[in-house]
Amino acid sequence: MPKHERVDTLIVCSHLNKTEAAYRRISYLANYLRLNGLKVVCVSTLWLTKQGLLRPSEECLVTSLSVSTRSLATRLLNVALSLPLVALILAIRPKVVLVSIPDSHFVLPSYLGCALTGARFIVDVRDPEEEIMVWKYRRGLSGLLSKMYKRVNYSIYRRSHVVVGVTRSLVAMLARKIGRPVYLAPNGADLKVFKPIDRSVARKRLRLDQGSFLIAYVGTLSSRGYYDLLPLLLAIRRVRREVNVDVKLVAAGPILDDHVKKIIESFRDELVYLGLLDVEGVVNLLSACDVGVVPRVSDPIYDYMLPVKFYEYVAVGLPLIVMANKESELARVMEKNRLGLLCEPNNVGCLEKALSQLVKDRRLLEYFKKNSINFREFIDRKTGAEILFKTIKGLLRR
Repeated sequence: MPKHERVDTLIVCSHLNKTEAAYRRISYLANYLRLNGLKVVCVSTLWLTKQGLLRPSEECLVTSLSVSTRSLATRLLNVALSLPLVALILAIRPKVVLVSIPDSHFVLPSYLGCALTGARFIVDVRDPEEEIMVWKYRRGLSGLLSKMYKRVNYSIYRRSHVVVGVTRSLVAMLARKIGRPVYLAPNGADLKVFKPIDRSVARKRLRLDQGSFLIAYVGTLSSRGYYDLLPLLLAIRRVRREVNVDVKLVAAGPILDDHVKKIIESFRDELVYLGLLDVEGVVNLLSACDVGVVPRVSDPIYDYMLPVKFYEYVAVGLPLIVMANKESELARVMEKNRLGLLCEPNNVGCLEKALSQLVKDRRLLEYFKKNSINFREFIDRKTGAEILFKTIKGLLRR
């Protein structure tokens, strides 16, 4: 590539599908950097899944193959499969490489490429994946390997030029673990896209009943982990009997395991599944609903995170039902700004009480809705993009 065409920033990220929240974050950042005069290239990976080979968005180059499973062996294999990324960095010689985590198996090849070319290296952490691995694989050889994986990656973080995280608690934890400054570059929602539209119009577009009380969920559907919606569905079933109102969960997103299909079949009266939706479809779904639900798990390792769905729900003015530990970042932000009701994970009784309260008390629902609208200005995705742009510009001047 001629010198005058040298890439300013190479963004390295996991498989990006246009229906996923991660795509909306990365594509927004790439477009923001381009609008501010930087030459940007995005590189992603093919994903080998049970459903076959999945290609990322056409906006990203493909340099490697990753295998999608939950095993530690596969995670380590993905590091080896990602090594062709080194050759790409050598070929295009970007000035700055930004690796977005998850997935963390890109960290080593990205660092090697930067070391060989002299590129500046930024680590953008959305989830503390190494901490999750050590927590998940605690015993025997798996425990030893996960600790070694974490040690290697954290050693690279210390040698990087900049490390950023998306929440205050994540930034504090990472800084403590790696022994160097970590900077806040918050996530958020694209407020030009995620804004309220008329509820009746949105329901008509999605063919949803105008008189129902609808609860929104956008994200992966699974029978385990923090994607598990079964406790909420059980609570909805009880509330429907109690208040004699057509309460439904309206969900969209990929199905992670076959057991979810059985759950969908078992809760046909309580659940409307809309499949995979593009951004316009997601905005319509959220605008059509009365409440948004953010499920989490009880394990404290997840307490550092604020999922993208939180920002996108608030951006369209949805009151929230949050399932999270009281000590979590999500619970802290939600309760401080009075955006909705909080329940401990898997507490069906609390969920039932919260739902019943919101269905019966429209004044409370409107109170939370007003607070969400007022909080909207503080969750603009542009804030994090501006911080990363200024960080990159600072590195380019060195």
